[in-house]
Amino acid sequence: MRVLYVVHQFFPKHISGTEQYVLALARAGRAAGDDVRVWAIDPTGRGPGEPPTEERRYEWEGVPVTSFRFDFPDVKNQVLVDWWNPRNAESFERLLQEFEPEVAHAFHLRLAGIDRLDQLERRAIPFLVHLMDFWFVCPIYLLLRTERELDAEGRPTGVVRQVQCDGPPDGGYGCFDCAHTGIAPWAREPWARARHAERRAAGAPPEDDLSGEQAGFAMIERPRRLAAALRRAAEVLAPSRTVAEALARAQASPPRLQVVPYAIDRARLERIAPAPGDAVHFGFLGTFAPHKGLAVLLEAFRGLPDPRVRLHCFGRFGTFPDYDATLRAIAADDARVTFHGAFAHAGIARALGGLHVLVVPSLWRENTPFVCLEARAAGLELVTSDLPGMTECVPVGRGRAFAAGDATALREQLAAAADDVRSRGHARLEPDRSIPDVHAQYADFRARYQVARGRAP
Repeated sequence: MRVLYVVHQFFPKHISGTEQYVLALARAGRAAGDDVRVWAIDPTGRGPGEPPTEERRYEWEGVPVTSFRFDFPDVKNQVLVDWWNPRNAESFERLLQEFEPEVAHAFHLRLAGIDRLDQLERRAIPFLVHLMDFWFVCPIYLLLRTERELDAEGRPTGVVRQVQCDGPPDGGYGCFDCAHTGIAPWAREPWARARHAERRAAGAPPEDDLSGEQAGFAMIERPRRLAAALRRAAEVLAPSRTVAEALARAQASPPRLQVVPYAIDRARLERIAPAPGDAVHFGFLGTFAPHKGLAVLLEAFRGLPDPRVRLHCFGRFGTFPDYDATLRAIAADDARVTFHGAFAHAGIARALGGLHVLVVPSLWRENTPFVCLEARAAGLELVTSDLPGMTECVPVGRGRAFAAGDATALREQLAAAADDVRSRGHARLEPDRSIPDVHAQYADFRARYQVARGRAP
């Protein structure tokens, strides 16, 4: 079977959970004898001396990849390009014509555009959509809302905090408080709202125009246009109840939505080393980004008076320089804390093999972090924020939760986890064998692809 995977970014520049999952499934598909290929965009923009647009064809771990970078300086409507991007049409159409896929599986369409689905439909190619985060209901894909604290007289105090959000507030206009904040004064003025109502009544689409009016129209059209796109899929797969419920709250649930938990490549963990016995080793694996909560973990850990604990942080500095400085300042001269840098996913067993406990202190609801599943399969305990998406993937006896963002509460759970590890003589838990393997999951997806092909016109 010829299968096309569509994703918003890919290796070698981008190595987060979505990319890891797409790669693992593509490799499993090719191992099963199917011709699975990836089409992705390169969202990093062009560097000095590079052409305005660029299409690269290459292989990554045996998987053929087409990566297209469009001309970012050409974009006028920054809100619209997030979900509708005809600049990608030519590259995508060329691959469809050459490859002639029998089915497509879209894992993320941010900056790629839901108009890629139009191209698939014109060729009668059935497609599935995977909900890898909350992008279909949230332009910053985190469902976190920025709130600015006011004093008794209603004046801003300068304190800004992020709180959980359940979907586009004020019909989408409220999303400007978190995304494209500089456009907000023009995008939601009464005159602009009136023009948006006229355009919607006329059935006009948002335009790639440099104006607050068009940016606002793109934002309020976003929820209904993306929900309509999901309804066109042969099947929509949510990896957790958390994501399915988020779509339901935002009134964006498609009729053919299935909750299918993620799988992992279990072969990566077959040769994990025995747990260390010199101390209790905690770990953080992920992006050094504010919403991932590493600063909360560092603050909690620094307050532990225990000299027989260690904290290993795996991830990249450089994406959020101000946050990097905060992390380094909190860690300061604590010799118990080590920043190891990022690692190739093939080295996951080496990273987890040096740990007893994995900490996931995220400030957003997450979407079943892959590292939680891999940690369970390796026998690590989990300490997570008490937010859905994380608590959903921590079975009884596998870990504990703390109030998200509360360093004091986290410190208490770290101490309790350290006691647990010592009570077992520094042994890990029994590996959790209930998590499906990616090869078995590809076989399940292949059956779904066959059903989708049977429904295609």
